[in-house]
Amino acid sequence: MPALTVSTGAAPAPGRPSRAVRLAYALLFSVSALLLPLTVWHEWSGRQGRIEEVRTASANLARSLVRDAEGDFAMADVALVGLVEQLETEGTGPDSLGQLSRLMRRQLDNQPELRNFSVYGADGALLLSSYASPVEGIGIADRDYFRLHREDPSPSPRLGTAVRSRLDGQWVVTLSRRFRDREGRFGGVAVAAMGIGALARGFVGFDLGEHGSITLVRADGRVLARVPADEAALGTPVLSRTPLRDSVARRESGRFHFASPIDGVERIGAYWSGERFPLTVLVGRGTQEALGGWTWRALLRIAVAAVLAAILAFLGQRLIRHARQRRAAERTLAESEAQFRLLAEHASDMVSRIGPDGRIRYASPAAARLLGLPSRSLLGRPLPELADTEERPALQTALEEAAASRAPVDVTSRITRPDGGRGWIETTIQKVRGAEAERDGYVAVSRDVTERRQMQERMAELAATDGLTGLANRRRFDEALAVEWRRAAREGTWLSMLLLDVDRFKMFNDRYGHLAGDDALRAVARAMEAAIRRPGDLAARYGGEEFAVILPNTDAAGAREVAELARAAIARAGIPHEANESGLVTASIGVAAAQPVAATQPESSMLVAAADAALYEAKRTGRNRVVHAPSITVMGTRRAAQGGGR
Repeated sequence: MPALTVSTGAAPAPGRPSRAVRLAYALLFSVSALLLPLTVWHEWSGRQGRIEEVRTASANLARSLVRDAEGDFAMADVALVGLVEQLETEGTGPDSLGQLSRLMRRQLDNQPELRNFSVYGADGALLLSSYASPVEGIGIADRDYFRLHREDPSPSPRLGTAVRSRLDGQWVVTLSRRFRDREGRFGGVAVAAMGIGALARGFVGFDLGEHGSITLVRADGRVLARVPADEAALGTPVLSRTPLRDSVARRESGRFHFASPIDGVERIGAYWSGERFPLTVLVGRGTQEALGGWTWRALLRIAVAAVLAAILAFLGQRLIRHARQRRAAERTLAESEAQFRLLAEHASDMVSRIGPDGRIRYASPAAARLLGLPSRSLLGRPLPELADTEERPALQTALEEAAASRAPVDVTSRITRPDGGRGWIETTIQKVRGAEAERDGYVAVSRDVTERRQMQERMAELAATDGLTGLANRRRFDEALAVEWRRAAREGTWLSMLLLDVDRFKMFNDRYGHLAGDDALRAVARAMEAAIRRPGDLAARYGGEEFAVILPNTDAAGAREVAELARAAIARAGIPHEANESGLVTASIGVAAAQPVAATQPESSMLVAAADAALYEAKRTGRNRVVHAPSITVMGTRRAAQGGGR
């Protein structure tokens, strides 16, 4: 019987791997060869990421600290403005210095971080200080800030460097303003001294490690305060020996990584410069502390990668290694997300995760305290809807700016809570990119800044108000007059001004004393406020016993009517004044009205000059009367005619 044969097809040649296996081997050896270099590169990138984290945290802390320091100096400057106004108004006589002494003590009670106030004459000799028994013979003629004030007529404040106070021997940082005497010449300097210990206390309590430091410097690099403390560094220009010298001088902000010229410790950190004062805060962590733990972990990971590469090359465990790496990556991601949620759930600020479409995907429980809404009610809502309607465009713009930049974007918005309460929140928006497209979006951190905003508004109001009468001060008057002049030129309307001077006021002060004079000025201010009734009108103390009123959209006849009301109200106040003809306090008023035209590029000084001339005429013709200057109409064709004639 013939044998039965069964065909099974061609078999592969023995010992020859298939094409798929060869490709697998090639891929295996390629991965083995690249694994170690890629791991080293990844760890180096991780090192850079760690440095960036330290720098970002340092920058946030530096920005917060420099704002706090500027706030302290701004409050000290408000007090100095009051002292200078008193000195320029009342002079440096015994009565005036007595009032100043009381004012200094009140300011020190309100600002515990201030150590003392002092006033020095034109020769640099001490006239007055906030100490009950100052040392005799003290002077500051050799101080840099005194010489600058004497040579430069600018009224701006000057921030001094760290020095030992000649009043009590303690380390202080000075803030000073010049004042003029009654003839308008340099009269001396008023100084507020901030204790360096008080400044440094604001830097304590932050975990920067054993070798971390916080340093406050002036724009020229001189040290004002430092933690840890180092008296030898105070007042020295330490930044002149660092790459930051020019950047800090330009009042910029940035990052650094260098050895400190003070103690030689290499640090990583950031610096942030103030906006109002020449201040910069440097926050740094020791490089070894910041990267020490990472270095050992990185070396360990590189060693593991080398071992894995060897295992891949000899044992062909590519698939097993891939599975392990994937599981490790998933665990790392899960742990990172868990840590993010843990931090967010317990943070006092509201942390939000925003999708690429601008809608909220996650909000921390702090939303209930900040917005008065449960966090779950925010899910799916666009981020701008957290703010009031008029504030939403700013939030939307901040989102767009964050999308176009890798840097965080800050925006402040007003909110209204469900119970009707109003407040302000500051939101920092940072674009983030996840490993997968659906994880892209933004992280937003919102904090309550209502108290800070209210303090800023109050400080702005105090800076524009005359401390004696409660009226607007000269600076606010000048700003308002410029605005109203431009508006009148733009709209073609009338603008009027009253300039009022209390009759024989110097004799009143000589007869009744300065305290009675202050009461009389307050009474005149009340009478003026009673005479102007429209919200757009502005009454201001122009200087000394002079007052001014801005009357928008008012012609000469209307302005004269208001002036007569004010003059009569002052007379009706019935304040005795034996040196005056009527026996009572009266006032002379000059009135001027103008109708500017935008094409002439006019200046408001012509209106002031006209009102001043009318006031002089009222004084010359007997006082206690209203005199108005001829109406001023600035013709737009005059300039064109002059130009066409050439």
